[in-house]
Amino acid sequence: MKLKMRPNLGPMDRAIRIGSGLAMVGMGLNRSSGFLGYLLSLAGVMLLAEGLTSYCVAYDLMGIDSGKEH
Repeated sequence: MKLKMRPNLGPMDRAIRIGSGLAMVGMGLNRSSGFLGYLLSLAGVMLLAEGLTSYCVAYDLMGIDSGKEH
């Protein structure tokens, strides 16, 4: 299967991912140390990247496009 790498996130989906990503990065950086802090920060950065680029690999693999008008 070939990934198309075209925007597949709608505005509401993007806003949720950006907000969640910022919250997770903040929680991860707030932790003094440990694996959970790094894991939260990494997951937050991934959500931020998806929200800012309007592209989600998992959505592409499942054929979902939340940006299309239904």
